[in-house]
Amino acid sequence: MADFSDLNVFQMYVANGEQPGFWLKRTTWDNTVAQVTSVGPFTAAAPYYGNPEVCADIYELSSGALKELGAKIPVPGTYKTWRQIDPPRWAK
Repeated sequence: MADFSDLNVFQMYVANGEQPGFWLKRTTWDNTVAQVTSVGPFTAAAPYYGNPEVCADIYELSSGALKELGAKIPVPGTYKTWRQIDPPRWAK
């Protein structure tokens, strides 16, 4: 995995038409992925947009088992921690 992403999670959200539903992988996760379920309102300019809360459902990558519902994503403004990924094969 590359050391830095071109986009932080807020910018991924904007690139997704300001709609949740896209998938993430944390660089420190081996068998875990997240689907963004909500992003709070933007209150400032890019690239951090006022650092709104980002929530996601967390899944086991291999099985699709739900690990955590509505988890708050830590440090969504970083370029080092999060990567956008294609939906897992089991995702609807």
